[in-house]
Amino acid sequence: MPELPEIETYKTYFDSTSLHQKVTGFDCRDDRLLKAPENDFREYLVGEEFTGTTRIGKYLFVHTTGKKVLVLHFGMTGNLDYYKDPEDRPKYAHIEYAFASGFQLGFLNKRKFGWNDLADSVEEYKEKTGLSDDARDLSFEQFEESLSGRSAPVKSILLDQSVAAGIGNWMADEILYQARIHPETRVNDMTSSQLKEVFRAMKHLIEVSIEKQAVYDDFPDDFFIHIRKEGATCHHTGEKIRKTKVGGRSTYYCPEWQKPI
Repeated sequence: MPELPEIETYKTYFDSTSLHQKVTGFDCRDDRLLKAPENDFREYLVGEEFTGTTRIGKYLFVHTTGKKVLVLHFGMTGNLDYYKDPEDRPKYAHIEYAFASGFQLGFLNKRKFGWNDLADSVEEYKEKTGLSDDARDLSFEQFEESLSGRSAPVKSILLDQSVAAGIGNWMADEILYQARIHPETRVNDMTSSQLKEVFRAMKHLIEVSIEKQAVYDDFPDDFFIHIRKEGATCHHTGEKIRKTKVGGRSTYYCPEWQKPI
């Protein structure tokens, strides 16, 4: 699933191709991918321009000259493609925005888990969905406060989009490996210094991931993502990586490096 780093690359792609263009058409081949009525997309977007974007976690918000904000969520396999000839429309571009320039922007969604929506504003949408500030923008004080009174395993908490929007499954495993925290550790059993280490690892991972444009092969050699499979060898201890489930999600860790509290 595209996570925070991938969505940041999609934002950059959208900004470089589709901003400040007048929308002249909208086509959807499967209205199950729309969270608002199809006619609303035509009413509020056709004739308007895309003026800017805001990424919060796994959501991309597109501001317009009209009354609505376009909301893009990429699901498991979502992507964007910008092309000139309508005949070049990719097979899985189930949603297409046409521009006065003659170009089109396709919203690709092979497995159809992604979707498009309309919102009155970013803040209204955040409040309605319980979405936190983007994990990249969170202060430690905000992060610590959002954990107050919680007793769930830290792995599950990191995946809660009301805590740190944008953190997905592989990212949570990477963060906990770098912080040397066992994924089943209860948040209420963690010290402030341990929480700070998790927060530091989260921020470091986000910046590296964005810098490397989410190309995992380019990540530093000691990153967990290179060995994130059962039976692989831990960078630090030589022990074997184990697989378990935390909160129903597949989880990888090194028991010697990430000892239970």
